[in-house]
Amino acid sequence: MLKAVDVNLEAGEMVLKLEKDISPKKIEYSKLERLEVVKEPVRRLLRTVEVKVIKLHVRGWEETVFISSNKVGDYDYIEQYLMKIAEKYAIAVDHQ
Repeated sequence: MLKAVDVNLEAGEMVLKLEKDISPKKIEYSKLERLEVVKEPVRRLLRTVEVKVIKLHVRGWEETVFISSNKVGDYDYIEQYLMKIAEKYAIAVDHQ
């Protein structure tokens, strides 16, 4: 499981800075296979809260990339932009 801590959305690709990884990863939008928009429970101190998560399935990658609302800034903009990209490139989107 790869967790994104920073996301830069550009015209033809996105650049992700991943947790525990030094160099950023570039992903072309055309290589996205599927997006999943889910809510997952995350433990915070003594309680559990639900956070929004986008799971990116990339062609040629074995692991799924997670973009979660508690790790990146302006999550709502990222989600909205990726939905437009999914429409443009005919990428399957699963809402759960």
